[in-house]
Amino acid sequence: MNPKVITCRALEKEFRALMPKDTEFEVLEISQHARPNLLRTNLQAAVDAADGCYDPIFLGYGLCSQSIVGLCAQKSRLIVFRTDDCIAIFLGSQQARRERAFSQPGSYFLSRGWIGDDAGSVFDEYARMEKRYGAERALRIFKRMLLHYRQLVHIIMPGAESLSSDRLYAQEKATKFGLDYVEIAGTVELIRRMTEGVEDPNILVVPPGQMITLKEMMENHGA
Repeated sequence: MNPKVITCRALEKEFRALMPKDTEFEVLEISQHARPNLLRTNLQAAVDAADGCYDPIFLGYGLCSQSIVGLCAQKSRLIVFRTDDCIAIFLGSQQARRERAFSQPGSYFLSRGWIGDDAGSVFDEYARMEKRYGAERALRIFKRMLLHYRQLVHIIMPGAESLSSDRLYAQEKATKFGLDYVEIAGTVELIRRMTEGVEDPNILVVPPGQMITLKEMMENHGA
């Protein structure tokens, strides 16, 4: 059977660049991360529809507020990133994510998939707050929300399109909310390893009939 990719939109471009052009894709909106139970329900429905028709089923998600915990396919293998979120995927590993958090605490990350109107980043909430409370009050509230962040870290992925507009968006947000603007290079190496079937502690292969468990997902956190 051919593989299928079920992915968050934040990782769609990277997966498409690495998969054969005839690969079947199903892409879920980033905004669903705000409701993990809904995301889990929609992911299971997508898995059920693909189960037995495709193998393996690649899931373009990390733990993502435990939204992937409990997912199961009866006939196909599920392959998922054993990471907290897509930031670890873009940095290449859960270890790289931990090291970044330790060396540069207080970082809020943006990548191409999260940039733009209603893409799902915390900055999209500001526009809604501004309409509700007015610009001055909304800015005060939002700065309190971001009190523990020091940097806005813009992850530049290989082959990123619209880099000028992405950079402008990220720089404007950093300036508006009093954050230092930082750019770092991302990598598709972990996604490549998943799609090529390379064994990696950051990738979990779930056999047919078994659920994705929190315990299995957390095993990599001590690596």
